[in-house]
Amino acid sequence: MRESYFQGEWIKSWRHHYPKCHIVKIPDMPKTAGSRFLPPKPYDFYAILDGKTYAMELKLKTKLGGFAFDDVTEWQVNNLLEAQVNGALAYIVINYRVSGITPRQQKGNGLVVKRINRVFIIDIRDFVALDKSLNSRSIPFKTLLGHMGHENGFYQIEKNGDHWDVPKMVENSHE
Repeated sequence: MRESYFQGEWIKSWRHHYPKCHIVKIPDMPKTAGSRFLPPKPYDFYAILDGKTYAMELKLKTKLGGFAFDDVTEWQVNNLLEAQVNGALAYIVINYRVSGITPRQQKGNGLVVKRINRVFIIDIRDFVALDKSLNSRSIPFKTLLGHMGHENGFYQIEKNGDHWDVPKMVENSHE
């Protein structure tokens, strides 16, 4: 499973729920000799809906376990924070897409399913605060699961049919 597959689903979900929104995937920088002098892309997507801008960095996890803070580069964090300072709503969007969850993993994480396909959404300010407050190099999966609802810019959504429940993200967005 590639992250690009999740990115395609994400953009289709935005367009399905909000056909008039403006959503753009920021392209990766080309791999050429001179590209080492170009800055990397700031984050994966931005969307504009009803006058609000959403800046998003998408990540895919195919194994249970914590989400490493290092999976989001300092460059991406700083660009998301800069977008937020300038009025955007900025998020880390993590898709856990895991199949073949063992009984031991189910028990350890309080799961009753053998596969999971969920998106966890973390406001960039909360991501930075978690990085500073947790005595860990990652956010434990159980911590992510513990936030079933919207708590301080930290929540999860699931798929409804072929599309992610983007309206839940939009409704829960805070400035």
